[in-house]
Amino acid sequence: MELSPLVWLSIGLILAALEILAPGFVVFWFGIGGVLTALFVRIGVLPSAEAQWLFFFISSVTLVGLWFGVLKKRFRPDEPAGSRDPTITGLRGRCTRRITPTVPGEVELYENFHGLRIWQAESPETIEEGDEVTVNDAKGIKLIVSQTR
Repeated sequence: MELSPLVWLSIGLILAALEILAPGFVVFWFGIGGVLTALFVRIGVLPSAEAQWLFFFISSVTLVGLWFGVLKKRFRPDEPAGSRDPTITGLRGRCTRRITPTVPGEVELYENFHGLRIWQAESPETIEEGDEVTVNDAKGIKLIVSQTR
């Protein structure tokens, strides 16, 4: 039984909307596959039910593969452009609790950042209490610091 373009469009939109309930950006591509199938059924390229289902599954799986293989890296890189806060880099302060490469410590910035002066901090080097530090980056709510030389 072949499905009408309206049915395929409905299937596509419902699947795309289900992405809200099942995040992972997989179901969405099956929704797009449904919309593409509706388009091709409408223009008469997919007359039989077998051709429609085959096209739906092939296009959906191809889109999922294309997303995870190529497009995701372009649109959602591991560290999104602009995710670093440039205003935090270079701030200075002093270490108030010893920092080692394996144990985070604490720093007090000389000036407030987002209304706070005291921050948890990590460093690839050991920094003793009282040493002056420079902020290099932030990882979540922890600052990545180095000893000011």
